[in-house]
Amino acid sequence: MRSNRNWLPIVVPVFLVAALAVGCGGGEDSGPKATATPKLPGPEDALGSWVRDNRNVAFVGDCAKAEAVVDVGKLCAIQIGERGTLRAYSLGPTFSEPTALAMLEETPRGWVVLSVTNRDPSQGDVPGLPWPLGVGDSVVMIGLGEGDCLRIREQPTQQGKQLACMPDGTTAIIQEGPVDAETITWWRISGEGFSGWAAGRWLRLPEAIADALNPQPAATATPVD
Repeated sequence: MRSNRNWLPIVVPVFLVAALAVGCGGGEDSGPKATATPKLPGPEDALGSWVRDNRNVAFVGDCAKAEAVVDVGKLCAIQIGERGTLRAYSLGPTFSEPTALAMLEETPRGWVVLSVTNRDPSQGDVPGLPWPLGVGDSVVMIGLGEGDCLRIREQPTQQGKQLACMPDGTTAIIQEGPVDAETITWWRISGEGFSGWAAGRWLRLPEAIADALNPQPAATATPVD
């Protein structure tokens, strides 16, 4: 009978090689290396970039965090509303009344500035936040003033034939638009007994009106000595 002693010296090194291969495979150089996920811009980052590019002044972020003396002359913001992926901010000089309304949106690339609208604190404004409108939205006419009404026209122009004139509180549904003409954003709306084009300045979403009638207190910063 043939002895089986000769197979041991051959098989054992094979096991050792396999074990070494498995061990080497778990080293830190094996497989793809993990990479850090880049940080997406937050709302204050987006506002800061817009301020630097368009106002050429420093931005301190939340107005409540502004410090006396060192932050005088800079711009700051206060969040005043949120709707879905949208946020609204009052923007203005530190320790002063806001002078602009900024609308931001959260996207897969981070927060972006949709619009910044200048506002004169000394003048009255239409109540409610002007959230972006779209076809199918229910809207309310607001801010027209006592005894005034919103003109409904046949075409999206101030020269268009007037079809009706509707007072504050009138509700409607947006059917078409927007059309930008003569510095006015026009929407074709319809409601009980009327249909035509109206200036979007006096149109608000119902929840925006509710927020305006029940405002939440906003944090403000006060200079200290």
